[in-house]
Amino acid sequence: MRSRLLATVAFVACSLAALAAAERATFILTDGERKSGQIAFHGGDRENVINGQVAVGNDTGGPEFNFPLSQVAVIDFVGGTPAQTELAQVPPSGHFMTLKTGQSQGGTFVNIIDGNTVIWKNTSGETQRYNVTDLKRIYLNPDSARTVFNYSGPSATGAAVGTSGQTNTQAGAIQVQVQANQAWNDGGITVKKGDRLQFSTTGQVNFGPNPGMTAGPQGSDMFRKPTFPLPNGPVGALLGRIGTGAPFAIGNNPNPISMPGNGRLMLGVNDDELSDNSGAYTVTITKVR
Repeated sequence: MRSRLLATVAFVACSLAALAAAERATFILTDGERKSGQIAFHGGDRENVINGQVAVGNDTGGPEFNFPLSQVAVIDFVGGTPAQTELAQVPPSGHFMTLKTGQSQGGTFVNIIDGNTVIWKNTSGETQRYNVTDLKRIYLNPDSARTVFNYSGPSATGAAVGTSGQTNTQAGAIQVQVQANQAWNDGGITVKKGDRLQFSTTGQVNFGPNPGMTAGPQGSDMFRKPTFPLPNGPVGALLGRIGTGAPFAIGNNPNPISMPGNGRLMLGVNDDELSDNSGAYTVTITKVR
């Protein structure tokens, strides 16, 4: 009995220590909603991002908040409103991280481990680890971040941005980055059913760790799986969806595509295992009248 009691006390102590180790953050969503609490982690790898979903504790004692990473505009570790000089550093698209030291860098947000360690991949492809206590913010969707913080000044490229936050590449066109390791990327535009959009895509992505596992926007015929977002489509192909609606193929189709519903355009790649993906497509989107 005494050994069982000691084991129980040790388990509770370990659980409380793990909980205490988790830092706090505010997840600012693309629609402006904010969820604050301790950064949750689960599984043997003690990850916050699992299958494209993030979790944050509930200060009221209720269930954790869970939502797709693609719907997060900013992970804020310090609170308050960013200085105009900080927002001016944020590029038109892609992930961006700012530190309390005043330093900043682009790259790709990968995960948060143990509720206190950010895993980041820099622009050279190197994996880095940062203590949450050293960070200010991680911008995952610059477009929505500018809207949330009411910023309309110049972007890091020097181009003026409006509420959309995207760079104008030609009259009526915007350009976004579609990260292959992110389930759904914000397409930077809200559409109505029947709107016709034209997509011009460059770049390639890796849909696995082995040589040859690469694809352009049309995808690769190496794999087709029933568990893909588009089961009959090739792996790595560029996809779209409206909000949380059904995915549709974009690929390298040069012709305008009619939007199937009302809502925010989301872009992604046709794959069901994103953790070993890398690279990004650069997509120019033009509304055709």
